[in-house]
Amino acid sequence: MTTSNVQTKPKHTELTQVRWTKAQLKVLKKIAYEKDTKIAIYIRDFMVNHHPELQEPRKDEQL
Repeated sequence: MTTSNVQTKPKHTELTQVRWTKAQLKVLKKIAYEKDTKIAIYIRDFMVNHHPELQEPRKDEQL
């Protein structure tokens, strides 16, 4: 019996690759560790919080 691979977060399908220097990566790892998260999640959250145009538009549920 086979099951289909259902993505739990279909909106998060675009990937990018960024290169860091060893010193930058060390600092990123330290910051992410202090925030108890992974580097990629920290970077994504930082970008979304500091660039409002990256945030998804709010849906008015009352309408």
